[in-house]
Amino acid sequence: MSSSSSRSNPPLQAATPINFLIIGGGVAGLSCAIALRRVGHHVLVLERKHRADVCSNTGIRLPPNCTKILFHWGLKDVLTEKALITHTLFFTRYETGEYLGQHVWDEGVMKETRGLFMLTTHAMLYDLLHDTAVRAGVEVRYGCEVKGMDASSPTVHLASGEAISADVLVGADGEFGVSRAFVAGDRAQGPRIGLALYDSTFPGSHVRQHASFLYRDNGIIAVFGSGRAIVSYPIPGSDDLAFQWYGPDEGPEGQYGDAPSEDVYSVAKPAHETLHLAMSMVRKAVRISIRDHDDLEEWISEEPRLVLIGEAAHPFPPGTIQATAMAIEDGAVLAKLFSHLLEERQIESFLYAFQELRQSRVRQVRKREFDNLLYMTLPEGEAAEERDRSMRAKAAAGINVLEGGSGGEATKHWDEMETIFGYDCEDQADDWWVKWGVLRERALGGTSGDKAAMPCLLDFSKMTVHVSSTTVDELRT
Repeated sequence: MSSSSSRSNPPLQAATPINFLIIGGGVAGLSCAIALRRVGHHVLVLERKHRADVCSNTGIRLPPNCTKILFHWGLKDVLTEKALITHTLFFTRYETGEYLGQHVWDEGVMKETRGLFMLTTHAMLYDLLHDTAVRAGVEVRYGCEVKGMDASSPTVHLASGEAISADVLVGADGEFGVSRAFVAGDRAQGPRIGLALYDSTFPGSHVRQHASFLYRDNGIIAVFGSGRAIVSYPIPGSDDLAFQWYGPDEGPEGQYGDAPSEDVYSVAKPAHETLHLAMSMVRKAVRISIRDHDDLEEWISEEPRLVLIGEAAHPFPPGTIQATAMAIEDGAVLAKLFSHLLEERQIESFLYAFQELRQSRVRQVRKREFDNLLYMTLPEGEAAEERDRSMRAKAAAGINVLEGGSGGEATKHWDEMETIFGYDCEDQADDWWVKWGVLRERALGGTSGDKAAMPCLLDFSKMTVHVSSTTVDELRT
């Protein structure tokens, strides 16, 4: 679908709708719920927090591989109304304020991705997903804390004592949720790396004379420092700027959802005049400790039938470009696969297909995001000097600092980023069905001894649809 389109084509509807129970009502859970409802499945979302406590007004970046999915779901008009389209990256040094150059997104590359690079707030994105999910028929329940799961059936037990069953459980409750702990056990948590994201905003009116280029171009500024970095950009509908500072992880574990309590200025102690002014205005921040989690070999539990998505499956460094995008891709792929559901026996094979498709993609992208973070925070030395020297030379030649020239790490980063942006996760899911899913169904139909019982895979009118009744159905009525 072209990025110029704001209306989505009706997706293939599952011949056998089933009941999904999603644990976690954040971005991952709601986007997965929307995708599953679009193909005809029944969805209940349980979120342990209350509605007012789920999201914040801090910034979030939506890369083209993410926005193309939202456009496909018919959300382009509202996104372009409530988010900013960004075209330019600016790079400076933390310690000196030296300008290193800029990178303007190539128009041809962006067009090929069928998406746009957009800037918004977590609250705006959350409200959009919530309202879209509810309109589609998703039931979202807040204040519902899942305390445990049955070992043999897809049933969750709430803190209230209520038990709820479904055909498939989807764990979207993050890196510290019960779902990841259930599947991964002792391997659920990796070590803290000593670096944290301090997530906040600050009033741009105080530095507008120094940052007019950000407002003019809806630009993103990346500030490279030794063991420190800043990412900042305008927030739509406000004069504020998103402010994401990476620095030492001091104190007890910090997580999303903590109350904003960190004084960034006192921790950062910036030396450069412009940073000194800007950081003195930064509001209290939430500190999110960064952990180096192991890649889980399994995202699936067969007893109970549970699949992990988003941060529950693959925690990303907080604040990075692709963290939100990978969660939304997960939901889109899961739904694409389950749009082909003919019989319940296919459920396990679709879950494992999801795992196969997503693990290789996510591992590649997650490694790139960690590399990007380490690249921004390189300690003083030869590697940092070469990075800065290469950028200065390209800027002096009037070319984008992340491409062209003699190559180097910056060019490598851009080449990989371009590939990541152009990826279409829904196309990959369709390819799996055509290459493997159809063949599997034909093989199973051919060995059943009754070929007449195996309907044409492209003619759903010959099938009898059976919808099972579960506790989720009872809740919906």
